[in-house]
Order: sequence, then C-alpha cells, then structure tokens
Amino acid sequence: MSHGRIERTKVNEAIKKGKAELLREEINYVRFRSTFKGIERGTVIAPGKNIIRGFPHIKRIFTFENGIKKNIHEKTIHLEEKIDGFNIRIARIGGGIYAFSRGGFLDSFVTEKVREMGFEKFFGEHPEYVLCGEMIGNTPYTKPTKEFDVKLFVFDIDDGHGNYLPCKMKYELLRKYNIPSIPLIGKFRADDFKKLEKIVRHMNRARKEGIAIKSESRKDVVKYVNTNADIDDIKNCAHLFFDMPFGFFNQRVVRSAFFIRDYGLDREKYGKELGAAYIKGLIKAMDTIASGRDIEDEFEILVSDESIWDKIKKHTGKEVKLKLISKRKEKGKTRIRFSKTYLKTTRKFRAFLNGKGITD
Repeated sequence: MSHGRIERTKVNEAIKKGKAELLREEINYVRFRSTFKGIERGTVIAPGKNIIRGFPHIKRIFTFENGIKKNIHEKTIHLEEKIDGFNIRIARIGGGIYAFSRGGFLDSFVTEKVREMGFEKFFGEHPEYVLCGEMIGNTPYTKPTKEFDVKLFVFDIDDGHGNYLPCKMKYELLRKYNIPSIPLIGKFRADDFKKLEKIVRHMNRARKEGIAIKSESRKDVVKYVNTNADIDDIKNCAHLFFDMPFGFFNQRVVRSAFFIRDYGLDREKYGKELGAAYIKGLIKAMDTIASGRDIEDEFEILVSDESIWDKIKKHTGKEVKLKLISKRKEKGKTRIRFSKTYLKTTRKFRAFLNGKGITD
C-alpha cells in the first residue's frame, strides 16, 4: 500500500461532491464511490494513511490474434485461466488483515475467510503488498457448492504503489508463501499463434471462462473470453434481465459472434444455443412470476462470526431483498442459507404480465 499519496484536500473535495464516503466499520476508512481526479473507483484510504488503489478494469479483446498484436508489446506472454468469481483485494492495515470488494467496501465475510488462510507471514515480510484475487464457492455472491467451502485464486500482487509485480516474481512469491494462485496455463512466445489457438479451442471445449494474457513485465494485459462461457453467462443470468448491468447481454452476444466467426465454429449450432440460453432464461422468469413467486436465487455461507450476516444485509443494494432460509450450527461455525430476491426484474416482469405497455 502507498502512504500519503492522495492529498487531504482532494479527499475532502471528493467526499463533499459525493464521489467518496467515510465509512465507520471494523476500521474507519474512506471509499471512493467513483473515479475522481485520477483516483480509481474502489480506492480505499485506511488508518495510517494506507492507500489501497482501486483495481483497474482490464481490456477485453474481441479477436485473439489481432488483439494480442495491438495490445501486447513484449515478446513473451503468460496465459492464466480466468476464474468466474468476485474480485477482492487483501491488505494488512495496522496489525490486521482485511479484504475489500472491487467497489471498495470492507468485506467482513471475505476478511474472515482470508484470516483463516494464514497470510500473516506474507504480510509480515511484505506489509505494503496487496493481493488481488477472485473468490468462488459458498459466498454471498457466487453459486453455492457441496464440493468445498470457498476457494481463493490470486491473479495479481500490487506493490503498494499501484504497480503490479512482473509475472515471474508474482508466481515465485505465491509459491514461497503457499498462497493459492490463479491457474497458470503457461509461458509462450507472443507470436506463436498456432499453439495459442489450440489452447483457446481447448478452453472453449472445456467451457472454461477464458484467459488473461499478460506480458512478462505485467505492463500489458488483456482478457479473452470463450463463446461457451458467454452463452453460459446468458443462460445463468437471463432470468435476472433487468437487474444485470447495462450492456451485459449485448456484449456477450457480440463477443460470441466474433469467436464463432474467427474459429469457424458451427454457426447454426451456436446460434441455436445462444438463442435458447436467452429465451429459456427469460421465459423461466416469466413462468416464475406467473406462478405468484418472485425472481430469486439461493446462497449459502459458513461463518464463525454470525454478525457477518447483518453486515451482508447492510451492504446489499436497494433493488435486492435478502431473506433468511435457515441457520444451523456446524462444527463450531454457523451455516446460513438465504435467498436474494431481485426486485427490479420481478417488478417489471410482473407489470408486463399484468398488461402494462411502454412507449418505444
């Protein structure tokens, strides 16, 4: 983490204009709600003038070969598997380890989980570093599973000043401290497109989400997502149509079209799969509403501190309603199952089914 790099006057101005806010939780910290005068959204200013920089959005490329040629400026690249979890940053503040969401909120659930993972030695020897990763499994944000509780995959290490460690150095540190790394596919020549294309095709057949392509220095990085992953996203989220970010579905349709064209895939087959993913999800939502129910998904978490449930509710947006399904003790911890009702999609679909019209 960097220290004292953002002037107090700029922070005060951001708070005054609603671009940042002071939050009083386990620690007091300032969270930047949106980008302001070069300060990234999600940036956190914590006690001791510790600054955790917001994680920048990484470019997605639509065509693989031309995308690498245009955006990667080094001869060697590293390919990492892209994991479909939720983005977190982990840092030491004072004597404690804390986790923050991409938006800059102190995430009590992830904080508890990473404190159980034993990162004290890493942060003891590298107190300014910030671990950037994805978490999957039984979390408040991802699909629950019976196979494991949660898994963390670290994909970058911030040196504390907004610079990301070179790939080789990052991999060595993660191995040294036994910190779970994002799956590494391998190191390649940036112009070895025959070999790289085989990997992309394999990832698509395996229905993996995609790959992150990083230069040796990590100064250049892009993401490339497979069409099967895009179709799966549409299939899994179409029933939440009005609660998804603007452009979520359009981007995936366009990316799929580029992928299908570039790799000569069966257009009829993939066209049917893409359409079915969309239509079936939407009709599923309509059927749910028509039966008198709301649009909802279920989640499950296992926590030591039951108050985390209250903190999750506190940070949930106004268009999502949480409902407790069950709570039971399990080996000294508490397993909580709950549902999220998506109010915007529920409200709009119900209105349309009841005859509401709109003017185009």
